[in-house]
Amino acid sequence: MSESNWSMPAIAASPRSAVPLVRRSAVALHTCLIVSSSPHRAQRWVRAAQEEDWETVVCTTADDANRQSIRNRIDLALIDLQSVGADKECVLKEFVERLSGRQGLLLAVCGKPEDPTGELWSRQLGVWMYLPGVDRESDMALLCGEARRIVNKLGNQPVRSPDG
Repeated sequence: MSESNWSMPAIAASPRSAVPLVRRSAVALHTCLIVSSSPHRAQRWVRAAQEEDWETVVCTTADDANRQSIRNRIDLALIDLQSVGADKECVLKEFVERLSGRQGLLLAVCGKPEDPTGELWSRQLGVWMYLPGVDRESDMALLCGEARRIVNKLGNQPVRSPDG
């Protein structure tokens, strides 16, 4: 599972009938990059993100995630440090540091609960949300919903010129 795109088709069934309803076009969707070496945790993040209308791109390594972040316009990145071993954690943290410099990207890091410096590290980078030990799907969905509201709000802001 090197670089997977788990996005759902642009059609959903109406709850009142079996007639398909057309969802928003792919252009209206925002993209969420999910980086996790655990297929189980990645799938839970995918379900939570898609519930809030995020198109998802799933990667298992920092290298794959870097390629996808270059290839796609990413609005939200969910980085799962909980699922990686110490050998790959350093490489994934370097990727997070590179992402932290991007304008308009919401960055959420799911850290290890036993790592006392994880939150300090992420806050120094300007990470939007640091989540040590998040496992409940309802918490994941809440985060994805809040990120969706922020991205929509930022998208509706008028762009100002540098001089005023």
